[in-house]
Amino acid sequence: MSAASPVVLLAQESPAASPEFDAPLLTLDEAVSLALSNNRSVKDSALEAQKSDELVAIARSRRFPHFHFDVLAGSLLQPFDFTFPAGSFGSYPGVGPIPGTDAKITTPAQFTTFATAALDQPLTQLRKINLGIGLNELGSEIAREELRATRQKVTAEVRSAYFDLVASQTAVEAARVAWTTLNEVQRVTIEHERQQAVLRADALEVDARLAKSKYDLSSAENRLATRRERINDLLGRDLTTRFRVEPIPEHDATGLTLDSARQRALDDRPEIRQAQLKERRAEYDRRLAKAEYIPDLSFSVRYMGFNNFEVLPRNVESAGLYLSWEPFDWGRRRHRVAEKSQAVDQARIGAQQTLSQVSLEVGMKYRRWSEAELLVPAARTEYEAAKEQLRVMADRYREEAALLKDLLQSQTRTTQAEFQYQQALSTYWGAMADLRRAMGEE
Repeated sequence: MSAASPVVLLAQESPAASPEFDAPLLTLDEAVSLALSNNRSVKDSALEAQKSDELVAIARSRRFPHFHFDVLAGSLLQPFDFTFPAGSFGSYPGVGPIPGTDAKITTPAQFTTFATAALDQPLTQLRKINLGIGLNELGSEIAREELRATRQKVTAEVRSAYFDLVASQTAVEAARVAWTTLNEVQRVTIEHERQQAVLRADALEVDARLAKSKYDLSSAENRLATRRERINDLLGRDLTTRFRVEPIPEHDATGLTLDSARQRALDDRPEIRQAQLKERRAEYDRRLAKAEYIPDLSFSVRYMGFNNFEVLPRNVESAGLYLSWEPFDWGRRRHRVAEKSQAVDQARIGAQQTLSQVSLEVGMKYRRWSEAELLVPAARTEYEAAKEQLRVMADRYREEAALLKDLLQSQTRTTQAEFQYQQALSTYWGAMADLRRAMGEE
């Protein structure tokens, strides 16, 4: 169905071609693919998901031995003295006490170094570490679902913007057709005025309508340019990139029912998956709070090194078990477990609310789409009737068998009917895009 078909009845030449006529064709599938690859919101969400994966790797590294190495190098602020009383090392026959008198050993205020090294392998802490890993893994899954939600949102925005652009492109073509048609009407009217077949007032009305038609064409072209820039922004490319879009087909043979739409939403909506993951994460938080009751026990190896210290050994090594525990916390851990348990209940309620909200949204979008589907054939029929009436009226006006005002009324009705038909198509496909997003499709 050509939007320009009435022109051949009146115009002697085709309307001016659109400046984007020779621009590359951008299909809807190509637009969606480009958006998913280049859209800035999608890229940001993808980076957030990658950051969550790094947090998982950090949590896993805590399972392995921890190494610590410290060195303190500097000068003593005052001498470091040791006094050994007489006989402190014993008294031996024939020798006497060792030492025989009090012995004082001094380390002067000089440059010294003190080094410590430790290796700690967590033992009982592994339970808390594993719970922390699980917690971060759930966070990573939530971030991936957020990425999927962003992709779905961008896809729906691209589809809606594409359909709006098609409607704007069609509106420009229709406005250009109307302008060309009125140009031809003006030419014929001037001839009729010379023959005194029309009044001067009729000729002035044609001039006024032609001026208004030029304004409408300019407005339609401006809306088209704005919506083209909107799509380029969604695709993450230069706003001035030239392209043209495909006409909108009239029907979509999906055979979709409300029950199947809701089921697909329950299976695919990232919000539902996120709510379920948040419930599991709340449970991990609760288990992690309970694990705080477990004492921290590690296998530990320690080393201490002393340099330029008199009496003190240069190297000291030890190995064994290191225990850290806080037996009295005045109810802090108990209250933390209670708070996390309440958070689990909240997350469970949130998941149930999300299920209800998704079903409600799908129902609303489905009904809106069904209503839009019924409007399309009615608008198409009205447009075809108006177009046929315009053809008949144009022939009659040319033969001076119809009044100018009747022709202008018919032309106005045809323009309005075509606009309403294109709007019905745009509304239908926009509703379909919203429904597909509500169902969780990309």
